[in-house]
Amino acid sequence: MFSGQEEYFQRLLVLVKEEISLYTKYAVRLKENGGIRHIYNTKLFREELSNVMEDAFAHMDRKSYDAEREELFARWGSFHQEAYRTMKEGGAFLPFEYMLRRLGLNAFEQYIACLAMAPDLNREFERMYSYLQDDLAWRYPSLDLCVKMYTMDGQGQNTLIHQVFARKELLCCVFGAKPQTQESELAWRFKIRENLVEYIFCHDSDLQRGKPQYWLKFLDEEVEPSLNINRQTVENLCRRLEADPGQALAEKMGLFFLRGPFGSGKKLQISLAAKRQGQSALFVDMKGLACRKEEQMKEAACDAVVRAVLDHAVLVFDHWEALWAGEKKNRQAALDILRRASLLFKNVFFTVEEGPGEDVFEGEYPSGYRIEEFWLRFPSIRERSLLFQTFLHEAGRQAQEEQVCDTLAAQFDFSPGMIRDAVRLACRNAAVQGEEKVPAAYLYQACQQKISHKLGERASRVNAAYTWDDLVLEEGPKELLRQACGQISCRGKVYEEWGFADKIAYGRGVSLLFAGPPGTGKTMAAQVLAKELNLELYKVDLSGVLSKYIGETQKNLREIFDEVKKSRSILFFDEADVLFGKRVDVSDARDISANAQTAYLLQKMEEYDGITILATNLMQNFDDAYKRRMKYIIRFTFPQKEQRALMWEKVFPAKMPLEGDIDIEYLAENFELSGASIKNIAVNAAFLAASKQEITGMEHIMTALQQEYEKSGKILGKAELQEYYIYKI
Repeated sequence: MFSGQEEYFQRLLVLVKEEISLYTKYAVRLKENGGIRHIYNTKLFREELSNVMEDAFAHMDRKSYDAEREELFARWGSFHQEAYRTMKEGGAFLPFEYMLRRLGLNAFEQYIACLAMAPDLNREFERMYSYLQDDLAWRYPSLDLCVKMYTMDGQGQNTLIHQVFARKELLCCVFGAKPQTQESELAWRFKIRENLVEYIFCHDSDLQRGKPQYWLKFLDEEVEPSLNINRQTVENLCRRLEADPGQALAEKMGLFFLRGPFGSGKKLQISLAAKRQGQSALFVDMKGLACRKEEQMKEAACDAVVRAVLDHAVLVFDHWEALWAGEKKNRQAALDILRRASLLFKNVFFTVEEGPGEDVFEGEYPSGYRIEEFWLRFPSIRERSLLFQTFLHEAGRQAQEEQVCDTLAAQFDFSPGMIRDAVRLACRNAAVQGEEKVPAAYLYQACQQKISHKLGERASRVNAAYTWDDLVLEEGPKELLRQACGQISCRGKVYEEWGFADKIAYGRGVSLLFAGPPGTGKTMAAQVLAKELNLELYKVDLSGVLSKYIGETQKNLREIFDEVKKSRSILFFDEADVLFGKRVDVSDARDISANAQTAYLLQKMEEYDGITILATNLMQNFDDAYKRRMKYIIRFTFPQKEQRALMWEKVFPAKMPLEGDIDIEYLAENFELSGASIKNIAVNAAFLAASKQEITGMEHIMTALQQEYEKSGKILGKAELQEYYIYKI
């Protein structure tokens, strides 16, 4: 037995040298000066041409050659048997020998691999091969040289060549494909692929189990999470992996597709199933490969297939939709990758990332395979709450507020992976700030950061700075706003615990219609909802949505709602009567389109499970049929004296210095202003005082008030200004 890899390679090189010596002794014709028959890149003279045309082996002693050939074959056999015993009985791992056996190479293919390995062990073999092939650039053995060194029997050589091309796909995974040149197929030069050379020399280092390529990753789950909502999928996958080998060989190659949104646990279920079978899982990121050229994708697939075999791993093509459901030209590359995978695997796994209700394949699958699908179930609101609690517990943390997990679960339709990442981020932030328990604000912030969407391209984000205390509104409308908040925070209890999910298939979202004059607090109320629910608020820019082209408006609306489903934000349509105007009698195609786009918007609102707010200054323009589809219609009226007084009291920040002469009762009694106008006056008065290095008082307020009235063309006289007429501008 061998003492280790060094002795093994030393013996291998000795055998390769003897092979070269045997071939040189019987097959190479030398000139009197010791040179070969002709030199590379020189003219071919008649004498040299005759040497080429004659039988290359006519001069040899066939019997002597056959005897030496058989003896050397026997030594190769003993060499490989001794290497096998070394690994099986001696406990030493010989990665090169293991590779030959694990890949199922036959005797001639192992012979090629040994010849090809020699230059990577000793560069003098590069010169030998260049000499034997009469080309200084040919530093690795070609198929032609390997065949002639293996046997000098013409019929036997033809048989070997046919066998090589019958298993060309497998050999490409070991040696790489022949470059597209004008050379003969026999010019295929065998060099062991770089990833295999790394495996041979670094099999026991972190390089192999680390990150050899950014698109290749091992995942080996040691412990199954305490809450795995798709545990049944693991059981089903285990049954596939435990299938009878004889039965598996008789069946077509099995393609197992795990489909679900990001973070739903597709990779987790596969790695757990592999772990139960004593294997790891090797994931090939097809998203990282899809942007490469076709040949590069094939080469990468070869590396992945061989690597998975050598590491006794389950082969998984991650993000398969990036290749198969992408550009049509990638379909052929995908089929080539499957064909190469089928050389060494009977079962291959795929993960497909898609949201609920999506079908990225559109019913298309590779033909000629045994297809099975596994749809990963999306967690319910109750399960999401338990997942938040579980991941907090696993991180050794607790939330400051007991009910925050239930609220987060109701507001964010997250997969388990997204919940785990959000909890980890919140826990890190809490640790940095020295918080023993995780504040709810950190959890909400982490959830928002884990949302990926492009809603900002069609809508503008509104900073939700106002609270219930800032909103001056009659108690009736205010109570309706609180009820709307409850429809989001209590979704889990009503729809799941109490069973309303079985009664209501769609339309579980909250649609609100805010109606009232300008400046009465409609936008502020939307901000209060966003602040209360810790959700982002996006105001839709109607100029970017409406289009004069038929069907374009619906397309824009679809893009907005597709993105808001990812963000779970509050969608705010200001001046919505532009979209929800009364239906018109159909007289041309434009009338049909106008009616269609309003119906389409209503449909999208019903499909969205979050909050959609429509605001209008012209309630009379709304069609009655659309009003009935709204869950809440909240009317914002012009503020009365008591409300105006409250607005004046709250409009100035606590830190702002004020004179003691501010007459709030006078302002509320004599000037019928909206909340927006009062805010404008307060801000302008503050700037007037600041510019004069003064404290804000009635003089500044009255000046700003008169400027606000001038916007609408009204001039205030002595009757309105009364004792403050002295501040007339």
